[in-house]
Amino acid sequence: MKKMTTKAIGMIVMVAGLMCSCQQQQSQQSSETQGAEFDAYWNTGDSLSDVKRLHKWEAYVEEHPQDEIGWRNLHHAMLMSTYWKHELKDFPQKEEELMKRVKEAIPDTYTYYLLAKECSFEYKKGKEYAEEALKRLPDTMYEEDYKIWCRYFLREDKDEKRLKDMLTRYYKSGLLSPDVLYYHYNELQGMEEGGIYLGQAEDDLIPKKMIQLVLGMHKDKVLVNRNDDWDKIWKACKVPGPTENWAENIPMDDAATYWHTQTLKMIAWIGDHSEHPVYYSASNLYERLKEKLPKELLKNLYNEGLLLRYSAKPYDNIAVTCRNIEERYTLDYLYLPFTPSRDSEKYYSDATGRTSHTIVLLQSILPHYQQYDPQRCHWLSGVLLKAIENRRSDDFSEDGLKEIREYYEATKSAAQ
Repeated sequence: MKKMTTKAIGMIVMVAGLMCSCQQQQSQQSSETQGAEFDAYWNTGDSLSDVKRLHKWEAYVEEHPQDEIGWRNLHHAMLMSTYWKHELKDFPQKEEELMKRVKEAIPDTYTYYLLAKECSFEYKKGKEYAEEALKRLPDTMYEEDYKIWCRYFLREDKDEKRLKDMLTRYYKSGLLSPDVLYYHYNELQGMEEGGIYLGQAEDDLIPKKMIQLVLGMHKDKVLVNRNDDWDKIWKACKVPGPTENWAENIPMDDAATYWHTQTLKMIAWIGDHSEHPVYYSASNLYERLKEKLPKELLKNLYNEGLLLRYSAKPYDNIAVTCRNIEERYTLDYLYLPFTPSRDSEKYYSDATGRTSHTIVLLQSILPHYQQYDPQRCHWLSGVLLKAIENRRSDDFSEDGLKEIREYYEATKSAAQ
């Protein structure tokens, strides 16, 4: 039903190659890691389990003081335990005490300098630790390491060559979930030429930068994130800087609403002063915060499928959404099993949420298709049903599944 562009086919081939290496890379990583297994950054659940993890890794480093992974696990367990107990104000002192122990146990190692960088509150000192850690990069790294260094190059180092080298290593490692890469690819696919994407943080940019710098696709898109220096954002977007102090004029009701309101003001400013369209990920706004954000800032945002586009001039976003679904997005990844066994895969950047989010966003176009293109409605609802079945997503509601199935059944005759 859907025609794939040459770029889309190329993306499938390249990402399929990435997936073939994934199991081998993960096996190699496990075999080369002696002693403790890396369980930080992705296995956090509740206050009780994190307190247990803290005690577990405290006991472990006492018995195995030279085990670098043990110290990393302890640091993260300490952070999560502190978070659950709402004692974050005490965390800097705890980190300082921990780093004295780490320096005594494993001085002059990659892990010591990595943790010192993560624990440093002084910019200059943090950069010094980072550069020492980079001199000692291990041959095989965990996904969190790749993310740490990609964030560093994006935010603090600004060295695109080093960023490209790290992204290339990350890509070849096979540790990035292919579904995550596909999701970001589809976001870029829906953007117009020269479009500007504003992310919430560096992690919104990493997969997109990988697509640009490693795969050589969508290099015309401008990628910025609101965590960056604002003067550099205005410069990258080729717009003048505003004179209004937004930080002083936004009510601080809660942190999430504050930051998203600030981001929407940035989008509006860029959109009003740039000749290029400005985009924002719908996942950062929809459902949880939409009702709390200023209506005047939301009225100029139009959903085009997976991204919101800013436009002060009204336009038919339904037509653009249909075009993206029919001509630009690659949706086969939602249900095709490119890897030998999805059950045995472990990705730190789990793609289940991305898949569910894609389904929720594209589900909203089904009423339009049912009325104006029943055959397309049957095709898309079928794709979404296969995606739910193959991904076995626990966070997708039964009501949503029932609704999609009803569209599928109601348009069966049109497909025959």
